[in-house]
Amino acid sequence: MSESFLNQLRTSPRRRITLAELRQTWLGVHPEQVQHPERDALMLETLTAYAEQGHLTLPAANSFEKLGHPRMPKFVTLIAGDQRTLAIDWAALPWLPELGFWPLLTNSERQAAFAINEWMRRPKGKRMFVPLRERALEIFGDEKFLDLRVRNDALFAGRLPLTNLRAFLVSPPLPHRKADAPGRPVVIVENHHTYWSLGEWNVEAKRYATVIYGAGYAVSSTSRALEEVLREVQGTSVLYFGDLDPEGVAIPLRIQSAGAGEICPDVELYQLALVHGCKRGGVRRFFDDVRTLRRWLPSLASEVEAMWMEGQWIPQESIGTELLHERGDQLLA
Repeated sequence: MSESFLNQLRTSPRRRITLAELRQTWLGVHPEQVQHPERDALMLETLTAYAEQGHLTLPAANSFEKLGHPRMPKFVTLIAGDQRTLAIDWAALPWLPELGFWPLLTNSERQAAFAINEWMRRPKGKRMFVPLRERALEIFGDEKFLDLRVRNDALFAGRLPLTNLRAFLVSPPLPHRKADAPGRPVVIVENHHTYWSLGEWNVEAKRYATVIYGAGYAVSSTSRALEEVLREVQGTSVLYFGDLDPEGVAIPLRIQSAGAGEICPDVELYQLALVHGCKRGGVRRFFDDVRTLRRWLPSLASEVEAMWMEGQWIPQESIGTELLHERGDQLLA
């Protein structure tokens, strides 16, 4: 097998090579295959051979393209020459019990698993819990090596919890507008215009310890960041306010199911929207939306359901700057 392709890959300044770069490099080495219908399959065959020889690692199955014949890896990771182990007898290696599932892994996964195995065997006293990228850099020399390999706080399809690596995923920070109001609840709002208006008003009103921008459903991936915000502002509980449409009332329930802890509706803000809000037509219904509504807003469900039956909904932007500054203190006493 020609080493020209591998030699060209090794000229990259990065260890992780994307699929686009792989294809470009492959055609640079094999220009005669520009119109070849099987060029991806030929390249994948070569990459697989390189992986078997320990020159690179292929990603986990969920980091391959969803479509295509064959399905191609979205990236590969080069292994430095001094890290390669050729013709490995995996069964002869000193696997720890925590990694006893190694026979179920592909060769590239076994290489990653054994690197973790050797790190775990290394005596170092009591290790601290650190962010995942710090641990990946220590073990693999590549801070992003484990990013796409983690699912539900575990590696290798749930077989190895991150706690075994004394590591954890760091949630992206949550934008929030703090008020000097410790001991008050925090509120998550779905859209950024309402986030600005409510946050600006709350600096003086001090109804909430902070106003958090939820970015729709995006806040569901930042449950740890939500805990950090609560500690920072000394918030007592988490409230939520969003659009009064089927999607808007479903979002906070999905956030809770993603592990964000208990979230309650800010009933007074929803009531304010029903009384003073601007109703819009064209409500988008979905299956079981009334049941979802009754779970999220039981005290207001009948009124909101009647509005939906008329084909209407209320955007959260109805609770805007003018209403809050002119009457917010009175209406939300």
